[in-house]
Order: sequence, then structure tokens, then C-alpha cells
Amino acid sequence: MNTKGAPLRSERERERIKRVEALRFDGVAAVPALLAELVEPSWAVRRAVVAVLAGAGRETALALCAALQNARDDEAKIAGIVDALTASRVDVEDALIELTRSPNLAVVCDAVQILGRHESQRALPALEALSEHPDDNVALAAVEALGRIGGKTAVDALLKLARSGNFFRSFPAIDALGRSRDPRALETLVKLAGEALYAPEAVRALGRLGDPAAAPDLVRLAAGASESLVRNIALALVAIRDQCRRQFGTGAAVERAFFSSPRLPALRQQLMQSVKLADAPEQLALGQVLAWIGDESTVPTLLSLLDGPGAVAQVAAASLKQLAAVAEPQLVEALRESTAGRRRLLIPVIGGRAAAREVLIECLEEADAGVRALACDALARLSDPSVVPALFTLLGDADGRVAQAALGAIQSLGSNETRELTLRAAASNDERIRCAALRIIGYFAYPEGFALTSAAASDASERVRDAAIGALPFFDKPEAVASLITAAHHESLRTRTAAIRALGQTSGGELVLAELRAAVADESPWVRYYACQSLGKLRDEASTALLAERLSDGSGQVQVAAVDALAHLRGPRAFEVLSATVGSADPDLHRAALVALGISRRAEALPQLLSAMRGDDAATRLVALSALAELGLPEVVPALARATEDRDAGVRTAATGFLAARSDAAATNELIALIVKTPERDSLVQALGHAAPGRVEAITDALATADDATAAALVGSLAHAGSPEALDAIRKGLTVRNDATRRAAAAALLALQDAESATALAHAALKDPDAEVRRISAAALHS
Repeated sequence: MNTKGAPLRSERERERIKRVEALRFDGVAAVPALLAELVEPSWAVRRAVVAVLAGAGRETALALCAALQNARDDEAKIAGIVDALTASRVDVEDALIELTRSPNLAVVCDAVQILGRHESQRALPALEALSEHPDDNVALAAVEALGRIGGKTAVDALLKLARSGNFFRSFPAIDALGRSRDPRALETLVKLAGEALYAPEAVRALGRLGDPAAAPDLVRLAAGASESLVRNIALALVAIRDQCRRQFGTGAAVERAFFSSPRLPALRQQLMQSVKLADAPEQLALGQVLAWIGDESTVPTLLSLLDGPGAVAQVAAASLKQLAAVAEPQLVEALRESTAGRRRLLIPVIGGRAAAREVLIECLEEADAGVRALACDALARLSDPSVVPALFTLLGDADGRVAQAALGAIQSLGSNETRELTLRAAASNDERIRCAALRIIGYFAYPEGFALTSAAASDASERVRDAAIGALPFFDKPEAVASLITAAHHESLRTRTAAIRALGQTSGGELVLAELRAAVADESPWVRYYACQSLGKLRDEASTALLAERLSDGSGQVQVAAVDALAHLRGPRAFEVLSATVGSADPDLHRAALVALGISRRAEALPQLLSAMRGDDAATRLVALSALAELGLPEVVPALARATEDRDAGVRTAATGFLAARSDAAATNELIALIVKTPERDSLVQALGHAAPGRVEAITDALATADDATAAALVGSLAHAGSPEALDAIRKGLTVRNDATRRAAAAALLALQDAESATALAHAALKDPDAEVRRISAAALHS
């Protein structure tokens, strides 16, 4: 057992944990001693006891059930028994069900809690009966357990409780129904949302339910509702929209729900009024809803939210950006009158709009450096070369971010005036301006600027030399190479390093390669580093032996650069050296070699990369996974699929992304198989939604036998794909025999607001044999 997560505060504590771990071998006889240890105040000791008990066999688990009934002299002990039985994989459900009949109601509650966490289908009849128990605590525990288990029987029981009119039963049942994500809960929750006593809880439950069919009802409820309920409705609508985006790739059905209301202007006013007393989460929701239905009148409210907490301000800015087309004059004026803090939020909103040109130029003189940098970026998006002179004034800005932003903007715009201003700036007495000008000369490779740049490579200023050296590779001239070779012998280490790096950016040639080969043995590790890197970029096969020698270099960064360079060489010796480097005792060198094998794209690398995927270190598995994906071979697909279930979240995410990027049938089949296994994983649904030949047909075939959860996920992938072929497959899904597929197709067409399926939905709303298909189809027609 691993107890590393618990801090060991004393020798006594360590000794007790050793004693606990030793007791695991005594079986059921150890239970009394282990239970005695549960009263120990140390969290580390208590966790060790629970782990030992949870990992024991059936006799121990049954002894714990007996102790739950009889050993109730200490709350810590009881909690430990509950935790151990919850974590245990031994089937003692019958014993736990028997405990639900105990005369001790505390025992009943504990047993119910464990059964709920086990999601016990066998316990459903007992739990359903207990949900109507006269004791509120027992009933609440049963309701929570039913909510955890889910399924038709559990939801039917929860629906009955929610409609019971008993406050202490209805409230927990409403919450459980929202978490059930079962569409059958919609009608009951909508009805309860219209009752003042239950409205706030029912609205929250509708948000958790995530069914877009609830949006029109929530909009109708908002009309005339109190401010507090309006805020709850906004939260619910945003939650439903977010769920629709995850499931179908769009939240249009929710966002458009307001526009069918004849009271839209009044609703807009209600939402704006509700902002005043809203807390931060409510402000986040209201800011988004105001963007869906916004016009010029909502801009002042959204502007006021720019002064809120960070997340609220960001959402308000995003909402304003959605309204920029209708609110441009207000936004331009707001930018002109705003503080620096507001300007940092507003510039990305209004940037790129011609109407903002003058105020953005004014922002270049703002005292706040962040505002100046953002203004440079925004002016670049205008595609208006006339702003270039204003940008040149910031090339010498004291803040490096601003100077770099101005340089980037100038390079993106260009113009004849840029050429003239650049050549003039290259003669500036300000070193910062001169360096920036040299970078612009190199970027555009101005012929008139070559002599200036070549001369600057031997300037007295090290910064100027660096800028010139970085620009010279952009000139395809022998004189440029000659200047770089001269610089490679400069007395300044920084200048030599920059020149060796720049030589790797040229087109090569024997003079360049000879210089780089010699530099591999330079006394400076950074010169050696860039020499290796440059030889790799230029794919100099003749330097294989030199690079192999650098694998024993005294500097780690040189070793890694040599490995990277060898990855770009195609000769057999280069691959042999890389293969031998895999498994190095130096983890950085080992990972660099794995990356290099991927870059090499050689099929022979597959066994070593697959082996690395079985290692214990998550960082190494991630590197190996990336290398496998780089190989691009069909044989890597099963390994990518296995990695989507890796114990490390980063590896799982990367593997899903790599599978999504593939377009072969093997990747499609693996993704479908993974979704059948775990349909609740949104990342897999989205990955399958990437376009690939034959993918729609494969999904359609899988839908023929899919259950509800799988059908919803597969149809969600089609919705994410969004292609005409995928949309047509969803429409056809409304006519297949599989009830689950028809339900999923109807739900997707509702979310997608698909006008072309109106006739098919109308037919399904009246004629489909499945009641749920009829309900969803009718909701889609009226949304």
C-alpha cells in the first residue's frame, strides 16, 4: 500500500502504520485490532487502516457489516467502516440490504449510503421503499442513493417523490433528478419550477439536467419572475447551453430561446436590472445571456461588469465583442474615456475595427505599458499601413513587451513607407531603435539594407551585432554567409554563439558546414549546442560521427542537441546511435532520444517507443506517446487507444488528441470502441467528430445496436462534425428501428435547430412509437 500522500509526523506514527500493514496478513482475525486503530487521530494511520480493510476478502467485509451494526461506540470508527465498505470490491450487497432493515436508523442510513456509492441495482426495491420512510434522515439517504444509481426504476421513484408535495421529500428528489440527466425528469421539473415553493431548486435542477428543451420554459418563467429567480434562470440557461456545446458542438437552441418570446424587450430589462445584486457566478451567467439577446441598450450594463472580478470582467469583454457590430460607437467612446484597466479589456474587443483607429493611436501614448502593447496588436489587425509611423515611435519603448509588439505590428503591415522609415531608423543613435530596424530589414530582406546589416554584424555594440546576425540569414547572398563566418570567430562569446545559430538558418554549403563541424568542438558549451542544432537543421550526414561523440559531452544541453540533430539524419548509423541512447540513465537524454525516434519516422523505432509507453514515469510516457504519434504508422493506433485510458490525465488528453488527428479507419474504429465502453467522456465524442473518410458510415453502423448512452455519444459526434453528410446521418437516425438512436437523433436536431428536419420531426412527434421521441420532437418543433 502506498502511504506517501500522508505526512508522517512522528516515529510513533510510522510504527503504527507498519503494524497496520502487517495485520493485513491475519485476515478476519485482524478486524478487531484494525477497528481499534480507527480511533487514532492521525489521518495517515486512519487511511492505512481503511486501505487494509477495503482490500481484504469476503469474511472481513462481512465482519465489517456486523461491526457497522454492533460497534457504534465511536464516530471515527463508524466513518472508517463506511469508507472501507464503500471502497471494497467484495460483493456483500445482500448483507448491506439486510442492514437496511435494522431497527437502528443510523445503521440504516450508513448501509443506504454504501449501497448508493456502489450503485447497487439489487438494492433498488429496498431503497425505493426507504425513500418513503417516516424518518426524514433515512428518506434523504435513500433519495441520494437512488440519485447515484440512476436508471428507470430509480428515476421513477424520484419522480414520485418530487411530485409528492412533501417538502422534505420533494427537495432532495428534485436535486437528484437534476443530477440524473434523465430526460424523463424534464416535465416534472418544469412544472415544479412554476411553483413558488420549489421554483429556485427546480430551476437549478433544470440547469444540471442540461436538456435544451427546457430553455423555452425557463424563458417563459423569467417573465415576471423575481430578480433572484431571474438570476437562477440565467445560471440554468448557461449550464444547459454549456452542456449542449459539449454534447453537440453548439448552444444555438438555448441562445435563441429568448427570440420566440413576445416579451423580449422586457426580459432584456429584467436581466440588466438583475445584475445589480448578483454575486460573481450570477454575473458570469447574466453577462453571457445579455450577449445572446443584447443590443445597444445592454452595452452600459456589460461595461459596468468590466470592473468586476477577473472572470466576470473577461466574460463581459467577450460578450461585448459579440455585440461589437451593433455597439461600435459606444465601444469606441468607452475606450476613449476608460481607465487603463478597462482599456486592457476593451482594446481586444474593438481592435481591428476601422472606427477605432484614432483612439487606438491615442492608446499608444497611454502610461500603462500593457495598454500600449495591446494597442500595437490591435492596430496591426486594421491592415492599414497608414498607422505604421505611429508604431515606429514605440520601437525604442522602455518596456520590452511594447517594443516587441510595435515591431510585430510593423512587420505584419509593411508598405513602401515602412521601408523608408526602417532604413532611417537603422541609423538611429538609440540602440534599441537600431536593433529593431535591423530585425525589420532582415524580415523583409530589403536589398538596400544589406550593407547596413553586414556592417552592423561587426558593430561595437553587442546588442546591435546580435540583431544584425539574426537578420543576415534572410539575405541569400554569399556576402551574408561570409559575414556570419567572420562573426563566428569574434572574441565575444555571445556574438560567436549567435553566428553559429544563424549559420543553421542559411541554405548551407560546404563553407557553412565546415564552420559548424569545427564549432562542435568549441570550448563553449552553448557554441557546441548551437553547432549541433544547426548541423541537424542542415541535415549534414557527414557529421554523424561528430554528433555521436557529443552524446558524452560534459554539458547536458549539448547531449540533447546532438540527439535532436541525429533525428534529422537519415543514415543507418544515426538511427543506431539514437536507439542505443534510449534507456539512458539520464532521464532527459532518454526522453530526448524518444522524441528523436519519433522525428526520424522509422518503423524500426516502434518497439522501443511501445516499451517506453509501459514505463512508470508519466512524463516519459507522454514523450513516448508524442513520438508514436509522430511516426504516423497504422500500428500505433492501438497504443494510442490504450493511452486514452492512462492513469495520468495529461497522457489521456494527449492520446485522445492524437487519435482525433488521424483519419484512418483504424482510428475511427478505436474511437467508436472507446465510446461504447465510456460514452460519458466528452473528449472522445469530440475526437470522433473530426472529419475522416468513412467515419460517418462507421458511426451509422454502430448506431444500429447502440444503447441510450452510446447512441447519445455517437450522435453527438455527428453533430460535432457538422458536415452535410453528418447532418444527413442524424436526420436518417430519426427513422431507424433502434429507439435509442431515434431518441438521440431527435435530441440532436433540437439542439442544432435544424430547419430541414421539420417534416420528419412533425411526423415523429405524432407517430413515433416511443414516447420520449415524440416528446423531444414536439419540443424541437416549438423551440
